[in-house]
Amino acid sequence: MVATTALVNPILIKELEPIDDPGQLVAELFRRFGTRCAIGTSGQLTGSALIDLAVKAGVRKPRVFTNDTLRLFPETYELFSEIERHYGITIERFAPDPAKLKQMIQQHGEHLFFDSKAKQEFCCHLRKVEPNHRVLDTLDAWITGLRADQSESRKETPRLEIIDHPLPNGGTRPLLKAAPLVAWTEERVREYLTVNRVPTHKLLTQQLPDGWRYESLGCVICTTPIGPNEPRRAGRWRWFNTTASGDDKECGLHLPPPKRS
Repeated sequence: MVATTALVNPILIKELEPIDDPGQLVAELFRRFGTRCAIGTSGQLTGSALIDLAVKAGVRKPRVFTNDTLRLFPETYELFSEIERHYGITIERFAPDPAKLKQMIQQHGEHLFFDSKAKQEFCCHLRKVEPNHRVLDTLDAWITGLRADQSESRKETPRLEIIDHPLPNGGTRPLLKAAPLVAWTEERVREYLTVNRVPTHKLLTQQLPDGWRYESLGCVICTTPIGPNEPRRAGRWRWFNTTASGDDKECGLHLPPPKRS
């Protein structure tokens, strides 16, 4: 694949900003960047909506990827297979480095994330962030499912931004990060999925007893349902909930990426 990094600059943002329709924005990104553009999904509702929007906007086989931590819910893997059948695409799966994974488990144990916040972040970094770096190495435009209503820390998420992607030599290069559905509400996303009969994660449409439900999905052990009055990310790493909020929890995927050694 030929890099198109030269196209990623502030002028590009100005050219894309007037495109209000999310599907048309996604289509334009694929038109400009081809296979150097991809939709990232972890099985959440917004990722499914983005894939459907891309196809309906004329992107015949959008490039889609996921970071497979090897600890995802069985229903997440089922969803990926259903999406692949429904749209005739292949979701690229980026897994953690086997040698690093083995070393981490030998040194800290299988369930190190219970020990401390630092070890939880280390596990997330190895299982999610590093694989994400590898796919970004092949991209100039990264389409994400981030929304402003997902948490307090995501409230100011820009629709379009240029981030610095780290290079092996210690330098960086510009990469366009897009959040086409940033202004959509949870209700609007769910309505879109229902009306358009989009394949959707079973756990995210399941109503549990007493109003409990899944709202944000990650690895099996690290994700629990949330109660009626809890913020949507309270169920992630629940043992670290020190306040009633827990609303700003992040795995590190959508923070400035650390420089590689």
